[in-house]
Amino acid sequence: MLKLIQNEWMKLWHKKGTWAMVALVILFIIGPGIMMKYYETKMTEDISWKESEQQTINNYKDMLASDDFSSEDKKHFEDQIAISEYRLANDMPTQEDGSVASFMSFTGSMLALVTLFTVIIAASIVSSEFSTGTIKMLLTRPVSRAKILTSKLLTAFIFGLFLFVVNVVVSALVGLILFGGPTGVELEMVNGQIVEKAVWNDLAYHYLLSGGDFVMSILFAFLVGSVFRSSSLAIGLTMFLSFTGGMIVMFLSRYDIVKYIWLTHSDLTQYENGNLMIEGITMPFSLTILAIYAVIFLVISYLSFMKRDVTA
Repeated sequence: MLKLIQNEWMKLWHKKGTWAMVALVILFIIGPGIMMKYYETKMTEDISWKESEQQTINNYKDMLASDDFSSEDKKHFEDQIAISEYRLANDMPTQEDGSVASFMSFTGSMLALVTLFTVIIAASIVSSEFSTGTIKMLLTRPVSRAKILTSKLLTAFIFGLFLFVVNVVVSALVGLILFGGPTGVELEMVNGQIVEKAVWNDLAYHYLLSGGDFVMSILFAFLVGSVFRSSSLAIGLTMFLSFTGGMIVMFLSRYDIVKYIWLTHSDLTQYENGNLMIEGITMPFSLTILAIYAVIFLVISYLSFMKRDVTA
């Protein structure tokens, strides 16, 4: 199995597109980082953090005076005012801008790009063998089809994890170079008390929750690519569902069946911010649904590949 994975890995890196994906991930981190540093420098020259904090207080007070917001929104505004006043009283600048943690939190939203590139690999790693005719040579080896398909799936996941590591490492390095070491303190309101926020723990939790969409997108693209032998169909269908999944869930929200669709649960970050797509769902329930669909996707992929006639 290890030799099969090694062979797939070498074939992957012989393609120029693979190197282009890595380069794009790096560029999409460095580019926004430079722009953020530029605008941060301009803002620092124009206004101090204390003036900015006072402006925030005034803005929230203006919004509190309006009747256009719900009680939950007004409670949020009151909490933000209390936090800003606490900062001013204790001379505690925010870590919101110009810090490694805030920059890595920003680049964490770019994990969708990592997922996209991994989906492209997962969709084409099987279908390309059929389109080029190399699948016949591959199956002449004294190795079971199950092992061949497993090696391809593992290679796709390993590549995705590699891009994830690149994203994290490059983000940390760029953040350190552009913004220096950690400065300021991030605060939050917990049970009526203002406490220091565990920024790194929250960031790690966000990365972990992002794995739901990452895994399911790869498995679905791998399924479509294996069954229909079309990488373009697999990529297009997976991206279509990724971008329209929220609308599909919203359209079906009046029906109970929506609770059992994997699109409802793939974005686990909904449990991070509390904005659940469907009321009543829980993390264990979502993980169970995703596990069931993952098994279904894998079973269909393997059955299709094992039984397909490739002699023609």
